Amino acid sequence: MTTTALSALIDPLSRFSNVLLVLGAVGVGVLVPQLSPYFDPLITPLVVFLVFTSLRGVRFAAIDYSSYAAVVVLSLCLSYAVLPLAGMRLVELAVADASALGFAIALSVPTTAGSAIVWTRLARGDVQLATLSSIASLLLAPVATPLVLTRLVGSQVTVPTASILADLAVIVGGGVLLAAVVPTDALSAEAVERGSTLAILLLIYTAVAGAGVVGVDTDALLAVAGVSTLLFGVGAALTAGCQRAFGIERDRAFSLFFTTNLKNLGVALLVSLPFADPLVTVSIIVYYVVQQTGGAVLADAT
Repeated sequence: MTTTALSALIDPLSRFSNVLLVLGAVGVGVLVPQLSPYFDPLITPLVVFLVFTSLRGVRFAAIDYSSYAAVVVLSLCLSYAVLPLAGMRLVELAVADASALGFAIALSVPTTAGSAIVWTRLARGDVQLATLSSIASLLLAPVATPLVLTRLVGSQVTVPTASILADLAVIVGGGVLLAAVVPTDALSAEAVERGSTLAILLLIYTAVAGAGVVGVDTDALLAVAGVSTLLFGVGAALTAGCQRAFGIERDRAFSLFFTTNLKNLGVALLVSLPFADPLVTVSIIVYYVVQQTGGAVLADAT
């Protein structure tokens, strides 16, 4: 094989390396699920680590909050109100019962701080804005997530509010504590980025392996995948529409896109624990994988 031909083969693989990593983690989770029990206890620490990486090195005193406030509020409104309410209407037309509950949980949880910031950085978006929006989403979650989930499921399901509050307190508090005690120069930017990517991949693997996707009815799985893709498209359309309507700059538009559409898998899995039906977990995971794959495609393509 000539050097030119080899370069032509390697360049696309390198450009879309994040997509391949996400799909690889999914594939390993399906094919080698036996390791899942060993990684299950790591879900909360991994989410705490991702919160820590989003807070690490942020100089809050140097941020011009007034210039970011409008976009942060817009991100919160889209993530906690517009996307869940509009998305759930679409969900109810396509799936029911356990799958619908899984989507309701996924739509009600906060932004996934780690991957939203990682993909924003790789897409050359406004990382500082993505960080602020992610932190605001996490801080609002103890109030917003139970309210949104209750609104989406109505009286059909009892929402474990106390459990959600406790889990979020551990996740946010742990991330803040690590950011406070770990010196900024203790980890290089490259180490943090690689660690964040690894944490995301481990979460994907653990979720896919633990859900028992292989045992789920094929038609149900295809329906969940289709709805997940549609929801991601709706979220993309919402953010694109807001960018045009409000004249949001390109770098901030990327931040808005990721913080609106990428939901926190760790929090969603913790919220889903009281519900035993595997379709609840599968819906959450498939939607998350679609989000991460779409985010990786966008980050790699820019």
